[in-house]
Amino acid sequence: MITTSQKSTPNPMRLRVVLIALSGVLPLALFVQWSDMRVGGTMTAGPFPPLAACLQWTLLLVITSLIQRLFHIPPLLSKGELLLILAVWMTANMVAGRGLVHPLLTSLVGSTYYARGAMVKSELATNLPDWLAVTDKAAVRQFFEGSHFPVPWELWARPLFTWVLFFVPFLTANICLIALFERVWVRQERLSFPLVALPLSLWRQETPVEGKLFRVTLAFGMAVPLLLHGFGVIHAYLPGVPCIPFFNDVSDRVATPPWDSLRPLYINFYPLLVGLTFLAPTDVTFSLWFFLILNKIEMLTMAVMGWNDGASGNLTAMPPYVEEQSAGAFLALAIVLVWNARHHLREALVQRQERRTYQVFAVLFVVSIVGVLFWCVQTGLPLWFSMGFFGFYFAVALVLSRLMAEGGVSWILAPILPDKLILSLTGSNALNHLALSRLTLQVQHLRDTRQMLAPAVMQGGKVRDTVGASLGGFYGLVLVGVFLSIGIGVVSALQHFYWYGALTLAPNSDGLMMTANVIPTTAVNQVSMRFLTPTHPTPSAGVAVLAGMGITWGLSALRQRYIGWVLSPLGYALTGTLQVGYANKMLCSIFLGWAFKCLVLRFGGVQGFRILRGVALGLILGDLLLGGILKLLDALLGPSGYAIF
Repeated sequence: MITTSQKSTPNPMRLRVVLIALSGVLPLALFVQWSDMRVGGTMTAGPFPPLAACLQWTLLLVITSLIQRLFHIPPLLSKGELLLILAVWMTANMVAGRGLVHPLLTSLVGSTYYARGAMVKSELATNLPDWLAVTDKAAVRQFFEGSHFPVPWELWARPLFTWVLFFVPFLTANICLIALFERVWVRQERLSFPLVALPLSLWRQETPVEGKLFRVTLAFGMAVPLLLHGFGVIHAYLPGVPCIPFFNDVSDRVATPPWDSLRPLYINFYPLLVGLTFLAPTDVTFSLWFFLILNKIEMLTMAVMGWNDGASGNLTAMPPYVEEQSAGAFLALAIVLVWNARHHLREALVQRQERRTYQVFAVLFVVSIVGVLFWCVQTGLPLWFSMGFFGFYFAVALVLSRLMAEGGVSWILAPILPDKLILSLTGSNALNHLALSRLTLQVQHLRDTRQMLAPAVMQGGKVRDTVGASLGGFYGLVLVGVFLSIGIGVVSALQHFYWYGALTLAPNSDGLMMTANVIPTTAVNQVSMRFLTPTHPTPSAGVAVLAGMGITWGLSALRQRYIGWVLSPLGYALTGTLQVGYANKMLCSIFLGWAFKCLVLRFGGVQGFRILRGVALGLILGDLLLGGILKLLDALLGPSGYAIF
C-alpha cells in the first residue's frame, strides 16, 4: 500500500512533464510504424505492456541518469513524473499501430480490394460512398501492392475527416468510462494491477536488506528469459545452435474425431505471462486455467454427442454456443461491476471534493455516447442496432479492463463480435444491404481487442493514483496523447503502405498479416454470406446468453458469500476466446504462474512471496529487454522470424 508520505512529488503534472510526455508521442508513433511494418517480428504496439513505450521509457531513464551523474545535479525528473510519462506513452502506444491505426486504414480500402462476385461488388460499390471509404480502384490497389506510390491525400481527406468525427466521441467515451471507475478499483477494492507492478516497484521504499534480496531475485528472474530466449534468437540466425522451443502447437496429436474438438492445443511458455500470473490473485488465475480446461471437456462432450461448435468467424451460432455463453458472462459481469460501484459513483458525483471533475467525466461520457450513436445513424446504421453494438462494446471494455487489472492477463480478447451476437438473435435480415455494407467498416477496427484502449487507460489510472496526479489533468493529457498518436500514425502508416504495399509488408508481421489480410477478408466474406445466404434468428443462442449470465451471477454471489470460494467469474468469461486460440496459447503459462505462486505461499508464506516477487518482476523485465534486443538485431541483420510474443 502506498502511504501519503511516500508521495514525495506534490505536483507531478508540471509543465515539463506534459511537454515531455506529448513530445515523446512523436518518436513513439513513428517507431511503431517502422518497427511493426518494416522490421516485423515481436510487436511493439501491443500486447500490454507495449514494447515500444517500455523501450523509449528505458531510454529516458538512461539519459536522465547520465545527465544527473555527469553534471552532479539533482534528478531532472522525480519518480512520480517518470511514471506519469510512462502511463501516457503506454496508452498512446496501444493505438499507434495494430490497436487502431492499421485496422482502420485497411478497413477503408479492404472492401473494394477483396470483394468478389458481381453482386457483392455492386452492393459494396453502391453503399460505400467516397466520404466514408476510399473506393478508387487504383488508389486501393496501390495501397495493398505498393511500388513507391505517393499517398493520394485528395482521396483520403474526406473519409478520414468523417472518421475523425466518430473517433473523437468514441475515444473520449472510453477514457471517461475508466476515469469514473478508477478510484473504486484502485482504492476501495485495491486490485493487484500486475501489469504495472514492475514500473511501480520504483515507487516502493524498501529497507537495505529487502533491497538487496530484491535485486538478487530480480537478476535471477531476468536470467531465465534472457538465457532461454537468447538461444532461440541465436538459433534463428544460426540454425545449428540448439534451442528450447517456447511455442509448441500439438494440435496434430488430436487430429481424429471426436478428439479434434480439443483443437487448437498449444503448450506455450511466455516468461512475461508467468511473472504476471505470479503477481495476480490465485483465485482469479486458478479460475482462468480451470475454466479453459472445463471448456475443452465441454467441447469434447458435445462432439461425442454429435454436436459441433461453429468455427471462429462463422456467422451462425452453433452448439455448445461457447461464444454466446461468454457474451452473457461479459454482460453479467458488466452489470455486477456497475452495481458494485454504484455507491462510489453516487458519492463521487455528489459528495467528493473532486465531484466537479467526476461530473464533467459523467457528462462527457453521456455526450460522447450520444455523439457515437448520432454518427452511426447518420452513416446508415439503425439506432437500435447501434445501441446494442456499442452497448456490448463498452460492456466488454469494462470487463476486459477488470480482467487486466485483477488477473494480469496481457492478451485479452472479446468473447464474440457485437454484430454476430446481435444478428444471431435477430437474423441478418434485420439490417438492409446499406447497413450490412457499412457495418464492414465498423466491425474491422473493433475485431481484435488485444490492443483495446480502455484496459490500458485503467493501468495508467493505477499509476496516476499512486503518484498523486490530478484526475482531470491526467486523463486530459492521456486523451491528447492518444489523438496525437493516431494522427502521427495515420500519416506515417499511409506513407509506408503506399510506398511498400500492405501485402508486401505483411509476411514479416503477425499484426500486419491480421490487419492487411485476415480482418478485411473476413469482413468481406461475412457481408457476402449475409447478402447471399441470410441467417435466421437462433433462439437457442439467446438461451445460451441467458445461461452465461446466470452462471456468472451465481459465481459472483458464491464468491461474495463464501470467503474460501476459489472460482472467479472472470475465468468463466474468458473461455469465450477459446475459438480464436489465444486463450489456449496462454493456458500453460497461466498454470505455471499459478502453481509457482501456490507453492511459494504454501511453503514460504507471505514472506516467501515478498522475496520471490523479484523473480516474477525479473521474468517480465527480461522478456521486455530481450524484445528490445531482438528488435535491434532484426533491424541490423534482417528479420529473424523469432518473436517474444
